[in-house]
Amino acid sequence: MQLVQFIQDIFQRGKVIVGGQVIPFSAEDIEAATQCLHQQYNYQAQELTGPIPAFHAGAAIWAAGFLYRAVQLTMLRDLGEDVVNGLLLPFNGPVSPETILSVDISFRNLPNLLGLAKGLAPEDVLVKRLQAAATEWPFSSVGMKVEGIMNMDAIMNNACLRRAYIDRIIEARDSRRCNNVQVNEYIKEALGDHGQLLWPGWEPEVKEM
Repeated sequence: MQLVQFIQDIFQRGKVIVGGQVIPFSAEDIEAATQCLHQQYNYQAQELTGPIPAFHAGAAIWAAGFLYRAVQLTMLRDLGEDVVNGLLLPFNGPVSPETILSVDISFRNLPNLLGLAKGLAPEDVLVKRLQAAATEWPFSSVGMKVEGIMNMDAIMNNACLRRAYIDRIIEARDSRRCNNVQVNEYIKEALGDHGQLLWPGWEPEVKEM
């Protein structure tokens, strides 16, 4: 039950143990992990406002598996590029408010994961896959230096995700996310009269993402 233990360790202890060999997750492990992720989804949803998107089991379990393998690959450095890419496949479903929020249960740990890989070369295949994931899932990668164009339509068109996304940007004071006119308008609205207290010196960028 390696995956469900990994998820529980993240939520309960803030540190994890992964296997020294790449072993497929069992059906029982996936089922238990899905239940654990759903519970955490409901818990984290208490932080949100407005109609909350429904839990998407497929997206949640994909992200948890991706995170597990990525942590594992920071240690198993003798695996080839094809093996790494095969273990860190991109999500093959639609990007929607449901999948974004379900992926975020695990992917909100992406910044910490990239920290584990900081000693690797920028062209290392693992670093490139983590950077790609950060670009593909901008809701979860606030605070990270992300390369590439991020599609934020599903976030900005959903009131629940949009408010949470803007709050994350302000909390992280991530000025790199301030080069989008729409994002800046919502940041300005959220800061209100308390801008200098919540984000001293904040000024919007002028270029479009």
